Amino acid sequence: MSQEARRTPRARPGRSGILKVAIGLFAGQGVAGTSLQHIADAAGVTKAAVYHHFQAKEDILTAALAPAIASLESIVRNARAHSSAASRTEDTIAGLADQAVQHRHIWSVLLKDSSVTESLRTDPEHEKLFDELHALLEGDQAAESARIRTATFLSGLVGPLIDPRCRDLSDDALRAGILESGRRLLL
Repeated sequence: MSQEARRTPRARPGRSGILKVAIGLFAGQGVAGTSLQHIADAAGVTKAAVYHHFQAKEDILTAALAPAIASLESIVRNARAHSSAASRTEDTIAGLADQAVQHRHIWSVLLKDSSVTESLRTDPEHEKLFDELHALLEGDQAAESARIRTATFLSGLVGPLIDPRCRDLSDDALRAGILESGRRLLL
């Protein structure tokens, strides 16, 4: 290899590239199992380069989850506009199915890693968002069984996203399956 070829700088992934790598690592080995050094190594940059874009791993996690959180906020806002509890629940199920398909990797991080969910719940705004989401899915049912069905549906969203037997499912098949499961459990 010539000296000039060795001096040619390689492309740097930048903030979005580091974020993409981090999401893959978070999904594969969990947030706790992923260090900043892991992220830097996988992105092909130094740890200092990661720090240039993010102050801490928590900042990477926040940025990685931002699309999912924004989607949840939109789902809640749209569902609240319906007049009947059944319509609100149906709209919430459909919104969650759409987002599970659109953001498979992000949702698998959010739903699979309990430390992420716990971290989000420590933020009062996120806690309120999750409480509203649960209320929309439970509808007018105050029974413990409604809470259990809601928790089952939400935790079940991650199943097809991480199960290797479901990886080959088309987006349409995945969405239809999530809708059917949600309707059976919650309506």
